[in-house]
Amino acid sequence: MAKVILKELTKIFKKGKALIYAANKVSLEVNDGESFGILGPSGGGKTTLLRLIAGLEVPTDGYIYFDNVMVSAPNKVIIDPADRGIAMVFQNWALYPNMTIFDNIAFPLRNQKVPKAEISKKVNEVAEILNIKNVLDHYPREVSGGQMQRAALARALVKNPKLLLLDEPFSNLDAQIRDSARALVKKIQKELKLTTIIVSHDPADIFSIAEQVGVIFNGILVQKGNASEIYDNPVNVTVSRLLGDINIIKAEINNNAINLGNIIIPINNRKIEKQVVYIGIRPEDIRISDSNEIPEFVNVGKVKVKVTSYVAGIFKAVVSPINDESIEFDVNTERHIKAGTEMNLFVRTNKIKIFDEKGNKI
Repeated sequence: MAKVILKELTKIFKKGKALIYAANKVSLEVNDGESFGILGPSGGGKTTLLRLIAGLEVPTDGYIYFDNVMVSAPNKVIIDPADRGIAMVFQNWALYPNMTIFDNIAFPLRNQKVPKAEISKKVNEVAEILNIKNVLDHYPREVSGGQMQRAALARALVKNPKLLLLDEPFSNLDAQIRDSARALVKKIQKELKLTTIIVSHDPADIFSIAEQVGVIFNGILVQKGNASEIYDNPVNVTVSRLLGDINIIKAEINNNAINLGNIIIPINNRKIEKQVVYIGIRPEDIRISDSNEIPEFVNVGKVKVKVTSYVAGIFKAVVSPINDESIEFDVNTERHIKAGTEMNLFVRTNKIKIFDEKGNKI
């Protein structure tokens, strides 16, 4: 397997007279056998970073090392992509439509002049692992999206790569089979101890597979850490929104409490001077109830239910402090609640994110 190091990696594209920084001084390390996820919005620089690692793009500046061997340098690819021991699974899977699934998987081995008997053995072995032996004689158009994705993964694994690169690998799958596809990739990565880098705009893809995560915006790696660190402690409002649903509300901190109309949220574990801030509260960290107590939550005041809905098996409500309807919280509920109902609002105060007026974590 391979250890991957990026040092101050930069890639600049020209668009007319403008310079586009697709990667801007990105530095990171992916340890041998580790899975690393790069999360970011479309156009944020994720795929460019993957292509730089693969050797398909040349850095404008910075360096890439595999196992402490330099493979790319400013304006130079030192080791060709074919010689890096890399396998890459693309967003569209890139299967050849005029070849059977067997021939698609065997393609890289035939390019390497591997003997026919060994090709058959390796293809059948990887097809067995990925549960697609029954479709090896089919063409891509004759199999499901999930089977095509497994075929693309099999083609990547059959040549025993040192590094696996995954570019939005689940985005073309139906929602109902994405979870099983993610679990399969995680299982294979763990069993093979295969160094893996996955990029995606979907936090579920990243968090289900990656041990370590980097968040990229406009070519800048703005945060690195494990999944729980980044989810619980995003560096700014933009990152917090990228990671999942969150209430972002302007508020004032005074006397070590967040003031939102009649809602008073204590922040006893943090000392923050009086100021205007933005607070972030995820739906799982907020509840409404008729009762006065909920374990692990703090009762912070009365709210009125404004709107209710039922989405994908989950009851949702929009609520506001009873004396300020301009402030709104999105909450998940256990049942339908009639609009206009007044209830107690409960918050996990230790899970509240606090950002300054520029949107940066305090």
